[in-house]
Amino acid sequence: MLGLDTNDDNRRKNSPELFLRCTVSSIFGIFTQLALLSIPHFAGVFSLFFQLILSGFVLMIVTIFGQFVRRFLGVRASAPSFVFFHMIFIWSVYVIVIRHAVSPLIDILFNGMLACLLIGFYRMLVSDPGFVRCDLPMSVKAPASEDGAHPEELTMSETSRCFPNSIEEASLSARRVHYCRSCKAHILGFDHHCPAFGNCIGEKNHALFMGLLVGFMVTEALYALSAYQWTEKNKIHKANSSAIVQSLAISTMIFSLIQVLWQVAFFIWHVYCVCFNIRTEEWINWRRYPEFHVIAHPSQSSSEKRFRNPYHKGIFINLKDFFRRYR
Repeated sequence: MLGLDTNDDNRRKNSPELFLRCTVSSIFGIFTQLALLSIPHFAGVFSLFFQLILSGFVLMIVTIFGQFVRRFLGVRASAPSFVFFHMIFIWSVYVIVIRHAVSPLIDILFNGMLACLLIGFYRMLVSDPGFVRCDLPMSVKAPASEDGAHPEELTMSETSRCFPNSIEEASLSARRVHYCRSCKAHILGFDHHCPAFGNCIGEKNHALFMGLLVGFMVTEALYALSAYQWTEKNKIHKANSSAIVQSLAISTMIFSLIQVLWQVAFFIWHVYCVCFNIRTEEWINWRRYPEFHVIAHPSQSSSEKRFRNPYHKGIFINLKDFFRRYR
């Protein structure tokens, strides 16, 4: 993905493929917005809640259809380019259509937040999630995890090669080094591979990831509020805006609301992970990692593995450690 190539020659060699993937993502983004635009245009007589539900189903259908088309044509898309396209598209609609209907304070906040998001988005693309140089044999392959990242558990003899400075450092830290096949690298504190940001989320960029989640939620909520104010003023003053422009304002507002809904749920999950000092990968695939095992009824013939989190030190200490690591 974007931002993960470490060799300039490889970047130049892959530039035509990268350009194709970005183009495919932009076309798919246009198709997505056109599909959403049809909802308020043809179903505008229904309530906003019904249009929201219908738009969610349309997004699911468009996503499935897009995956089928890409597989049929044998082309790949770039998720970061898809996200970037929607950021620029929403900003363009705001500047051209929505902006004159909002207060100066909302205007400053929205434009400032979106500018910060673009900077943070680029930083995430090129950030180091916690790459660890491990001289490990790659013949042993672990089964794929649900996010497709294929993390591998490292034994203590192997992890000592990741942290050669001291045995103590290896024993404390290297247990949480896992392999991501999307990035083809070992990541310290591996949480998951995020296709939207084109990078792994690990020890060094987890806080940046959560900050971007908050930024996206606030920015999209501001846009939804601005679009709603525009539609209400348009009704009161009976402006001569075209039906397409009105539908565009409503469809982008609904799109932003849908994004906020799943991002809030995702953010709450990561707050939980930080508070209890556990990674998404560890929580989903805890049976792979012996340090999370507690043997129930060891005296019986059939013992049962139960979950325990050896890294949980209390919520306050976990939060303190999280922000200290980021600094």
